[in-house]
Amino acid sequence: MGWLSSMLGGSDDGRDSSSPAKAIIAQGVPEEYAWIRDHLPGFKPQMQALQFIDDKPYDLLTVRNTRGEEKVIYFDISSFFGK
Repeated sequence: MGWLSSMLGGSDDGRDSSSPAKAIIAQGVPEEYAWIRDHLPGFKPQMQALQFIDDKPYDLLTVRNTRGEEKVIYFDISSFFGK
């Protein structure tokens, strides 16, 4: 299993980055940006913020494409944050 597959926790677990419950499990910030490149072509990061939700750390990345569409992407960073 490659790093991206392990980041996603498998192909059928419903993790689509749309909420904390569906956050992508990341092993580091470079993997977050690689996920965006691979899964959201045409979207570029605009803002990154750390947020604690139910005492768990998440990176929230706001991305935007050239048409002005924005999305907020949730990454679960509990595996490496603060270590």
